[in-house]
Amino acid sequence: MIRLIRAEQIKIYSRPMVWAMAIIFVIIVIMTALFNIDKRNDSQTDDWKTVINEENQLLKEQMKEAPEDVLPYLNSQIQRNEYALENGVSPDRMTSWKFLSLVSNFLPFVTLFTLIVASDIVASEFKWDTMKLLLIRPVRRYKILLAKYCSVLMFSALLICMIFLSSWIIGSLLFGVDGASEPFIFSKDKQNYEHIPMVMHVFLSYGLKMITLCVIVTMAFVISILFRSNSLAIAFSVFILFGGNMISAFLSRIQPEFAKYFLFSHLNLEAYFTGTPIVEGVTLPFSLIILSGYMLCFYAAGWVVFTRREMG
Repeated sequence: MIRLIRAEQIKIYSRPMVWAMAIIFVIIVIMTALFNIDKRNDSQTDDWKTVINEENQLLKEQMKEAPEDVLPYLNSQIQRNEYALENGVSPDRMTSWKFLSLVSNFLPFVTLFTLIVASDIVASEFKWDTMKLLLIRPVRRYKILLAKYCSVLMFSALLICMIFLSSWIIGSLLFGVDGASEPFIFSKDKQNYEHIPMVMHVFLSYGLKMITLCVIVTMAFVISILFRSNSLAIAFSVFILFGGNMISAFLSRIQPEFAKYFLFSHLNLEAYFTGTPIVEGVTLPFSLIILSGYMLCFYAAGWVVFTRREMG
């Protein structure tokens, strides 16, 4: 099994596209750091407090004439600013850990690149007619499938780790290594604000997005098996990745009970810490159970088709 996984890893990393995209992601990290380099010295003065006080005054003036539907947003922004003032947290000061949090916003594009690899790892074997050569080896089909799947997940994890480490190194060089214990301010209901250490927020953010990545990648992997088409797998997965939230929001209004068990409703796991879930009454453990169930169903469908389909 280890030899099969090693062989699949070699196939992945022998593609120039993989290295090109890895370099592009590192360049994006560097450019993001350079765009925010002017924020590294904000902690040396108390000017940020004056700016926030002035912003609050402006927001309060806007609330007098703002429409009803805008008032909750303005009020939440005022409360967020007041919380920052009370706890001495500069919202604009950049640290290495804040930079890591900022870079995590690019992870959906990492998911996009990874699902391309996941879609191609099986479909390309059919395209170049190498699958028959692979299956004549004295290895069970389920092992071949599992090796490909594990290789894709390992590639996903390695890519996330590469971005995390490169971001931390670049962020530490430009913004310093402090800020791990600095509070990250968030609201679950847009009214009451809480805080957790920034380091906890960063690991939660990367961890939860990694779970979402695994679900999307699994789906793309299985679709490429079912239809032997990487383009269809990529198109469908991209649709879910970027359009799933809108579909879930629509379903939660017309069929809230059904929406609780809909895949799209559980892909944004960070909403449990930085906002409100799309479907009310749903908890993080429930979402993790639903996502695990979908992943098992996806893989089971791919396993049945791959092990029983005639490959000739």
